[in-house]
Amino acid sequence: MTPDPTNAAQKWAKELPRDFARQLAGALRNGEEALQALRSDAVLPASTAAVHTALKLTKRGDGPFAAGVLTGRLDALDEQPRVIPVWTGPESDSQHGRLTLAVVADLLDEARYTVLLASYATVPGPSILRALTAAAERGVAITLLLERNADNPNFNGHGDPFYGLTARRLAWPGSARPPGAAMHAKVLVIDRVTALIGSANLTGYALERNLECGLLVRGGAVPALIADHLLAAHELEDV
Repeated sequence: MTPDPTNAAQKWAKELPRDFARQLAGALRNGEEALQALRSDAVLPASTAAVHTALKLTKRGDGPFAAGVLTGRLDALDEQPRVIPVWTGPESDSQHGRLTLAVVADLLDEARYTVLLASYATVPGPSILRALTAAAERGVAITLLLERNADNPNFNGHGDPFYGLTARRLAWPGSARPPGAAMHAKVLVIDRVTALIGSANLTGYALERNLECGLLVRGGAVPALIADHLLAAHELEDV
């Protein structure tokens, strides 16, 4: 029995990988030949089953309608934030969350337009340096907000951890701070649509050894709100 196209499309939007679901919607619009071609790209059992059902719907004449429902649902989901825990530290039987270092490197590789990075202690490893350098080389506008010893006598970092990197550099001058205050934020915002907020500094210990927790936010308004707040903060200055 061929399923209802609305129910099938809503199920696909919920269960299929987002990129494959978009491809499926396009193939549904283009007809049986496109679906047959997509079948060879289906790796997961759920993807193979979805193409099989889509072929049935297409033969019945419901392909374009199902494509419209699927696209609409995917667009709605893209506007909703997805929040994923990110961890450094002991392994867990829980299958939720990813290692902080891998997430940071992947996010920098994803960047196409902007990177905003705020960090307190900053001793980047080779993978982070390579990812940021590659982002700058492909034209990504990078903004760095880092703590400095000149602004915080209690801070032990020295020099520019990203010396030679093409980037805008911001600082919170000590003269503009309350006594004893630190630039303690740990934030990474990519293209204003993805943000990682957590406890981890940009150091080897924080990204690979300590017990650290962060939240990866994809989509929704929060990433842009974080970027807007920092970039418009009255007391931050270009250095």
